[in-house]
Amino acid sequence: MKRFSKLIFKISALIIVVVISLGLCLTPFEEGNWSNIDPDTRGITRVNVRFICQDQILNGQLYPPGPPFYIHIYGKCHPTDCDWGEVGAQQAGEFVYATYDQGFAKRYVYIKKSKYRPNTLWMYMYTDFTDPNREDYSMQQWFRK
Repeated sequence: MKRFSKLIFKISALIIVVVISLGLCLTPFEEGNWSNIDPDTRGITRVNVRFICQDQILNGQLYPPGPPFYIHIYGKCHPTDCDWGEVGAQQAGEFVYATYDQGFAKRYVYIKKSKYRPNTLWMYMYTDFTDPNREDYSMQQWFRK
């Protein structure tokens, strides 16, 4: 009976470890391909967010190396959307944030789950122009999968 109790304890401990390790990398809400809810937007038309699960440590560093998120933005252009490329992103609290350095401007991008629109991704972007004669601006937009 004592052996059986130890076996049950070991199996329970193993199940707990497996459940905890599986829970480390749940797919975040932000991951996926998002389209602007405004089909006539003059701003950002699409946002693709990738998440890299870094649930391992190798030589004291998170593995795989690099940022945990990647953001790929497409802006409104004619005849096809402008590909801004993909940049690494970090998470701070409820926000995933990234910086696009386009030479003529730096764009600071913040995304998170919308509090007021169900199943919607909210984006805030601040544009800081290098030319002091151009006025900096910010905008916010919403996206759906």
